[in-house]
Amino acid sequence: MQIITYLRVSSEEQKQSGLGIDAQRSLCMQHIKANDADFVAEFVEYESGRKTAFEDRPELHRALNLLDSLKDCQLLVARTDRLARDLHFIAGLLKRNVQLVVAGHKEMSKLEWHMHAMIAEHEADLISTRTKQALAEAKARGVVLGCPRDKIETAQKLGGQATKKKAQVYRDKLRPIINRLIKDPDCKRKSLRNRGKVSHKRIAERLNEMGIKTARGKPFTDAHIYNYFTQEGIRA
Repeated sequence: MQIITYLRVSSEEQKQSGLGIDAQRSLCMQHIKANDADFVAEFVEYESGRKTAFEDRPELHRALNLLDSLKDCQLLVARTDRLARDLHFIAGLLKRNVQLVVAGHKEMSKLEWHMHAMIAEHEADLISTRTKQALAEAKARGVVLGCPRDKIETAQKLGGQATKKKAQVYRDKLRPIINRLIKDPDCKRKSLRNRGKVSHKRIAERLNEMGIKTARGKPFTDAHIYNYFTQEGIRA
């Protein structure tokens, strides 16, 4: 059995916590040794578990792409929430039959994965709630939140530029996946009139099955794919 490891922490503060990168790596290596597996590669990410888009979690998607190219290979994480705190994303990976393993467990059923994913997402919701409460309390104390009024125009301009750049970066990273799906016979239309042409709807469904989301973190629709093709100048 071959093993790819994925390690993640969400902040500088968490790097120093009990389950920092070194601790995760130790747990994963113990699992590999105990199961006499072959270590293939390690991917490390510093990002929130709620973010699953390609541009936010490039190392995770690189790990998944490498996994797809290998036979008899598993993606190993130290704990379920290190993979993601998003039930929909993990469910998408399970639907694709991606081989996921948690250190110390030889195998978990899909039901167990769903339960762990639900707990991880619930914990993320609690963190978000506590953050909002803290901000509300700070505002009540008179703390001024957000951008100063005399800086708003400049901030909006820079924000617009950043948004465009972010969208372009996302399209660049999504491009190889879309190009591969365009060639997939399963993504072609079946009707006699349009046989052989690419189905925007089917590509959107496949991306959703993979657990990949739009740049805004939403599920893909055929309209998203149509707009992507238009922006990229693709005629298929």
